[in-house]
Amino acid sequence: MRIATSTVYDNQSTSIDNLYATYQQEGQQLSTGKSLNVPSDNPTVIAQDIAVRNDNSVTTQVEKNLTDLNNQLTAVDGSLSSLTNILQSARSLAIEGASDTINPSQRTAIAAQVDQLLQETVGLANTQYAGKYVFAGTAVPTSQQLVQGVGSPITSVTSQGNIVQQTQQLPNGQTVATGVTLQQAFNYGAADGSPDVFQTLINLRDTLSKGSVVDQSQQALNLAGQAISGTTTIAALSSGAVPQLIATPLVPDSSGNITINVANGVNANGVNVTLLPTDTITSALAKINTAVNPLGISASFNAKTQKFAFTSTANPPATFEIQNVPSAGATTSGNFVAAFDLTQQATVTSDLSTQIGDIDHVLQVALNARAVVGSTLQGVQSLSSQANSQVLNDTTVQSGLEDTDIAKVTSQFSQTQTVLQAAYATTARLEGKTLFDYL
Repeated sequence: MRIATSTVYDNQSTSIDNLYATYQQEGQQLSTGKSLNVPSDNPTVIAQDIAVRNDNSVTTQVEKNLTDLNNQLTAVDGSLSSLTNILQSARSLAIEGASDTINPSQRTAIAAQVDQLLQETVGLANTQYAGKYVFAGTAVPTSQQLVQGVGSPITSVTSQGNIVQQTQQLPNGQTVATGVTLQQAFNYGAADGSPDVFQTLINLRDTLSKGSVVDQSQQALNLAGQAISGTTTIAALSSGAVPQLIATPLVPDSSGNITINVANGVNANGVNVTLLPTDTITSALAKINTAVNPLGISASFNAKTQKFAFTSTANPPATFEIQNVPSAGATTSGNFVAAFDLTQQATVTSDLSTQIGDIDHVLQVALNARAVVGSTLQGVQSLSSQANSQVLNDTTVQSGLEDTDIAKVTSQFSQTQTVLQAAYATTARLEGKTLFDYL
């Protein structure tokens, strides 16, 4: 059978083209280090490779989001750590100032330190991450600061934040808070009416610098689930009343009434105030203030904090005493001082001792907030570690699918090059032949 010369040439050209395409593919694999550069390189593997790439892309984004959340929570935790350090320092200063060996000038110097701590807390309250205030809740402040001090020295603070926590959904479907609010961290606007961090430091500074004298209930008087209001009667606070409203019920004297004596330097003998079982908190305060206002003392009850307080209004503030005494004709005394958790003698020292309790309260609030952040941070770090491991696994699989086996392809490339050179040489010799060479 006769084979046309053109057929031989066509077959030879096709073989050379195929060899050259293989040569180029292997060369590209060696130069790029990738065995998959275009879908046609390996159609059976490319679908798997695309799936792994997509999974890796999603996991990488998840890891980035978790890293960003981790950094934000770390910033919040750092601020809370600084806040607890400040409050512990304030507590130490309050204890130092409460010493009877401290003179007024020394207390003034301590007050200056407390004022510095107050300014630092305002700065911490304005902590930002990625341009956002971490304690603002979901609010977006319109001014340059979330928290601003009023007055110089600061007498109060204002805030543009709210109590709604910012949240984020984690890859496992769990929704977590991305921080804590100003109320959670600084007790700002507390539902129980207790002083926030700022007011606690302001009170401490002023007591140290001005020598204010306040005899206040050392803790909330009401029992859990109960509350005292202006209409609550003395009888309702007394022993045997149902329900029991306060931890230490009032015990009247033998006459059935309660009488106290309030005295200070203005009146060493003091004035007596008798409270009847039918008196309400409002009417009892009116009786007390009518009697003690001339001494430069005022009495008040805070329904939010559920605390009773006597305050020296004299300038400068003066110490005073509150004692239980028998009513007219009675043979025993009531327990007003103990029931309302007061001290018998109100001094700067006793006032500072009471404020240590306020510092302990806001310190516990800050520690609770830090515990919440720490728990969330631990969970985020665990998920971030898992995401990082998944990225590494996907990268390893992707590398196995795409990366060139350098040793293998180098050998193939060398063989293809040799064959291609031989094909070129053979073709050149064939093209030099004529019909007469075959006759």
